[in-house]
Amino acid sequence: MPRATTRVRPYETGTRATTRVRPYVGFAKALMRKGLLLVLFGSILACTTEVVREVTVERDVKVVETVLVEKPIEIPVPQTVIVEKQVTVEVPVEREVTVVETVVVERPIEVPVPQTVVVEKEVTVEVPQTVVVERIIREIVQETVIVEKEVTVEIPVADDQMSVDTPVPTSTPAFTSPLVTAPKSMEEDVELVFATRRVSAVIGLPTIGPYAGTPTVGGGVEEYFFVFENGDPMTPELVESWDIDPAGTRVRMTMRTHPAGGGIPFNPPVGFEDMDFGVVDADSVVRYLNESNATTNPDSTYGNSGDLAAIFLEAKKIDDMTVEIGLVSPIFFCLPLSQFGCLSAARGLYYLAHANSMGLEWAREHHIGTGPFVQGRCVPGDSCTTEALDEHWRTVPGFGKFTYVQASENNTRIAMLRNGMADMASLDFKLVPGMVQEGFQFVETMPGGFVGQSILFPGLLWEHTHSRTGEPLEPWTCGSERSADAYYNACGSGPNEGPFTQDYPWIGNPWGTLDAPCTEGDAPGRERCGNAPYRDVDNPPGISDMEQARLVRMALSIAVDRNEINNVFLDGRGTPIYSEYMGPEYPGWDAERTTGCWDWLGNQIDCSPLAAGTIFENGNPWAMPNGDLALADALFAAAGYPLVDGRRQGVESMTLQAYVAEIGEVSLEVADYITAQWEQLGIEIEEVIEDYGGVISQRMRRRVQHLPVLKNGDIHSNVYPLDFPLPWVDTSSTRPGWGVGFESQPGAKWLFEILAEPDKAAREQAHLKWVDWSMYWVQYAGVVQVPKGVVAGPRIDSWNGRQQHYSNISSNPEFIVLR
Repeated sequence: MPRATTRVRPYETGTRATTRVRPYVGFAKALMRKGLLLVLFGSILACTTEVVREVTVERDVKVVETVLVEKPIEIPVPQTVIVEKQVTVEVPVEREVTVVETVVVERPIEVPVPQTVVVEKEVTVEVPQTVVVERIIREIVQETVIVEKEVTVEIPVADDQMSVDTPVPTSTPAFTSPLVTAPKSMEEDVELVFATRRVSAVIGLPTIGPYAGTPTVGGGVEEYFFVFENGDPMTPELVESWDIDPAGTRVRMTMRTHPAGGGIPFNPPVGFEDMDFGVVDADSVVRYLNESNATTNPDSTYGNSGDLAAIFLEAKKIDDMTVEIGLVSPIFFCLPLSQFGCLSAARGLYYLAHANSMGLEWAREHHIGTGPFVQGRCVPGDSCTTEALDEHWRTVPGFGKFTYVQASENNTRIAMLRNGMADMASLDFKLVPGMVQEGFQFVETMPGGFVGQSILFPGLLWEHTHSRTGEPLEPWTCGSERSADAYYNACGSGPNEGPFTQDYPWIGNPWGTLDAPCTEGDAPGRERCGNAPYRDVDNPPGISDMEQARLVRMALSIAVDRNEINNVFLDGRGTPIYSEYMGPEYPGWDAERTTGCWDWLGNQIDCSPLAAGTIFENGNPWAMPNGDLALADALFAAAGYPLVDGRRQGVESMTLQAYVAEIGEVSLEVADYITAQWEQLGIEIEEVIEDYGGVISQRMRRRVQHLPVLKNGDIHSNVYPLDFPLPWVDTSSTRPGWGVGFESQPGAKWLFEILAEPDKAAREQAHLKWVDWSMYWVQYAGVVQVPKGVVAGPRIDSWNGRQQHYSNISSNPEFIVLR
C-alpha cells in the first residue's frame, strides 16, 4: 500500500506543495531493527522509489549568491614574551597562506593566533613593547593592568597551578561590586560570528509585534528580573528585593540600584549614544507589565501575555523604585518574571517608552534593554550585530561584537565554520557527529540542559468554565448556537475547524452529542454542559468516548520507536522521553513507576474494569514501550478500530502537523519516520508542514487546533523543577492568550493548589500526581530530547550559560570564554 505524504509550506507570497509517494515501509523497518541505518530506505532497498512533484507558484524570491574567493591572508606573528618560571611560548613562522573561503557577508577577515601562557603564582613579565596583561576572576577581582617594559603583576590564584586562560566561573558577580570595565580583547574589537538558520527582524515593541523572537535577545541586549543561579530560578538580577504578603494576594519588587548610584540604565543602540532612555524604575516596570499582560491589555500580542495574565493583575507604582502587582490567586515561591521561564514567561525587561519619544516605527525596530550588549546593525534575513559596552554594572564580555549571520542551509553554515567565517553554528543535530570527527567541538551552552520534542494532542477541551474568570467556554458549540456570553470558545472561521465539530478518534468528548444529549448538572464536571453537532456511534460496549480516544492516543504513542529515532537521527546523543512532562534526566524520573488509573476529573480509580487493564495492570508505565506495533494494534482493536485487509476501520486517515520545531531541522525527518510507523497500523497519513508563528500558533491560541502537532508545549526542557506546577498553558488560565490546545478541570484546580502551597515537599508530590494523571490520559506522546548546544570552531573554549527553560542556546553571550 503506497504512502502519500503531502507537505504544504506557506511562504510570503506563495505556496509550494510537494507530494512524496513511498512504498510500504514494513520491510525497511525490519531491516532497521537489525541495526541498519535509516539511509537504507533510499540507497539499498532496490524496491524503493521516490517521486517528487513540485508545483511552483510565483513569488518574490531573494537570492543570496555564494562566491568563492581566493586571496592571501597574512597572519601576524605574535611578539615574543619572556616569562620566568619556565614558560614556553610557541611563535609561528611568518608565512603567506592562501585560503579558499565562501563569502556570505562582506567584511574583513582577521585570523588571530592565540597563545596560552601558564603562570604559577607571581609572574615577572619582560615586555619589549606595550602589552596588556589581564586576569579576570569573577566575584573576586576584575582588572586590566597596562604595563610598559619590565613589570611584575601579582595575581591571586589557588594553591595549585592555574592557567591564565582558565574558564571564567559562570555565576553572576557580586552585584555590589564596582563598575566593570572592558578587558583587552574588547579593546582589540574581537568579533564572534554565529551562523544561524534565520535572522528575524528586531522586535522593539513586543506588545504589538508578531509571535516571534528577536535576535537581539540572543545577543545579550536584555537582562532579567530574576535568573537561574545555584539551583534557584528566582535569583534576583534587576530586582534588589521582593516579597509576597502572607495571604498571597500581592507581590512587591524593588528595583536594583546601580553601583554608581541611581537605577540600572537602559542602554541606547549603536549610533544613538547621546540619547538618554532613563533607568529601570517603577514607571518603566509598571508600563512593561500592564501593556504586556493580556488581562490589563487584551490587545497585547506579546507571546507571554497569557502567562502574565494567569498570575498577575494590574501593576502599580509604590515609590520611585518599587512596584506592587496584584495576584490572581495565592502564590508564594515563584513568579513569571525569571530568565529561566519560571511559570512560563521567559523574556527580560524591555523598554516601551521610546514609542513616545522616538516614534512608533523607530521603536519597532530598536530594542532597548539593560544588558552588556546593545543593538548594532540588524537586517532581517541577513545579519544582526550586538556590540559590547566598555563598562557595565554587572559584567563586560571578553570580546567586542557578537554577530548572527543568516545562512539558511546546513552546508553553508558548515562551510563558514570550515573557512573560519563563523566561530559557531547551529546545525541539524544529525550533522554534529561528522563535524566532531573533523575536529570541531559540540559546545553545550547550558551544560546538563536538554530540549524535548513531543506529539501534542490539541483539542482535548475538558473545561466548561474559564478557570480564572468564571465565564462560560462552551467548547462543544460553534456557530450561531453559541450563547452570547461564551468566552473565546473553540470555534474556527472555516468548516470543521473546531475540535468538537466532528468525531475525531483521538479527541475524547466528555460532553453530549446529538444521540446522547448532556444536561447541565447531570454529572460531576458537567455543571455547564452542551452537545457536539454529531452522533457518536462507534464506541464499543462499555467504553466511553473519553476511554476510546485515550486508547487511540496510547496506541499512537506506543507505535513510536523512540530509541531508533535517537540512534538513527541523533547519533545517540539524546534520550527518549515519554511525555513532555517526564523522561530520563528529569527531576523525579523513575523508570519503574506506573501512573495508576484516573478519571478525567482527576480522581484515582480502580484499573481492573478498564479495557486497558489487561494490558497494563496499574495504569501506564512511565517508560512506555517503544515501537511495539502489535501492542498498538491491540489497543486500536480494544478501542473499536480493528484492522481489516490492511486498513484501520474507523481511522482511515490522519494528519500530523509538523514544522522545524524545537530540536531543529531534524524535526521534519523525525516526523517522516513517525508517520511511516503510524502508517504500518493501517492508517493513511498526511503530513502537513505549515508556518508555526503565523498559522499553527494562532489556531492553538484560539483553541481550534485539532490535528496532532510534533513540537513541545511549555515544558521546554528537562531542568523544569519538580516543585513547580505543570504549565498553566495546559489549562484555560491563559485564555485569551496562547495555550497548548488542551485544557482540563483537574489541571486548572491543581495549578492554583501548587502555587499556593508553601511547603516544597508537598508541591513535589502534587507535581508527580499531575504527571501521573497526564501520562495516563496521554495528553502528550513524548519522543526525544537533545542536549542544548552549538558546533564551535577553535576560538571558542566554553559557553557555560545559565540554565534557561525556553532556549536551546544561551542568550548570555557574555559567558563565552575564548581560547
